[in-house]
Amino acid sequence: MNKNFDIVIVGSGLTGNTCSLALAKAGYNIALIDPYSFAEAFKNNNDTRTTALSSKAKVFFEKLNIWSLLSFNTCPIKNILVKDSKSKDNISFKNGSQNKVNKPLGYMIENKILLQQLIKAVIKDSKIKKFDSKVLSFYRKKKSVEVKLASKKILQCKLIIGADGKNSLIRKLADIGFNKKDYKQKAFIFNIKHEKKHNNLAVENFLEQGPLAALPIIKNKNKYFSSIVWSCNKPYYNKILGIEKKEINTLLNDHLSSFYGKINIVSKIKSWDLYLIKSNRYIDHRLLLLGDAAHSIHPLAGQGFNLTLRGIHKLFDIAKESSLKKRDIGCDENLLKYNRTHYLDSKAIIFATDKLNILFSNSNFILRTIRSNGLNLFNKSKIVKNIFKNYASNGKLSIK
Repeated sequence: MNKNFDIVIVGSGLTGNTCSLALAKAGYNIALIDPYSFAEAFKNNNDTRTTALSSKAKVFFEKLNIWSLLSFNTCPIKNILVKDSKSKDNISFKNGSQNKVNKPLGYMIENKILLQQLIKAVIKDSKIKKFDSKVLSFYRKKKSVEVKLASKKILQCKLIIGADGKNSLIRKLADIGFNKKDYKQKAFIFNIKHEKKHNNLAVENFLEQGPLAALPIIKNKNKYFSSIVWSCNKPYYNKILGIEKKEINTLLNDHLSSFYGKINIVSKIKSWDLYLIKSNRYIDHRLLLLGDAAHSIHPLAGQGFNLTLRGIHKLFDIAKESSLKKRDIGCDENLLKYNRTHYLDSKAIIFATDKLNILFSNSNFILRTIRSNGLNLFNKSKIVKNIFKNYASNGKLSIK
């Protein structure tokens, strides 16, 4: 059974669903492939993670007519406090400027809510067809791609997009190599309820054991919640794995109660190893890698999904132009144009995140001294503060 589409997207997580909606809006017929059905996604979505969305991400979702579906479940970040347990200096980033007084630094949303709303939008879009199957293989011809599914269906398209995560099958089948760096850290993710209002404050607390972030979320308007992302260094994370939830609760109260009052953990504590994964290239003949299939970065500044969205936004603009000019969406001209902009953009963000993690996750005396002096420098330099404010809120290394 053969079916013709403009684009086949493999992977129906946050990346694949967002990309499907963007390219459908640009005028293309999309096949979205994933053995994990939407029904299963709704039924078994116990994801307690959260995602930070930049102000640019909000603008892009507005362009796709999706933000209205998300806005009621997002929590604006109005202030960011960066502190080091070994330093008296803190950095405070506040929203607003002379021109934009009330503009948030970003928005927090629970992953499961974001995914569910994206799925609902995909289901309603007549230009997107979901196939609950696994890709077995694909064959790229000069002007098309043939994709074979485990369901025995064969799809024809002009472009195949791998949005299937850090262990991407599409990347493997295309024989695209990648580099992997082990951070020797585990990310511990869970939600907390606290006594005091968070007042839209995000706290990045740099401990010897690794960066501890508390991020404001909305779960119940009459109670106060935040999401914890703790990137613990080896071997300290073995201690965290081996102790009871109440002991972790005590550790959190030691470090965060001055901001939030009494704290209690209200979700399961999940953990996974942290790696930097960089694909050797993001494009190939009639093929493009997106999201974690192209780059999986450290969660330190919450820029992973924002970097992905920037890539999708670039692809969306290229796709719209290509549709207007009736140009083949999978042609080399389009792919090279995408690669020229996004590859350099992602390299800058990957470099910045990687080096920040080395600086702020290390208990080495020399690095601790640099870090302490650095916090002092940030507070004294408006230019440096702006650079890091823009990086934290937009993933953009600029002074304005």
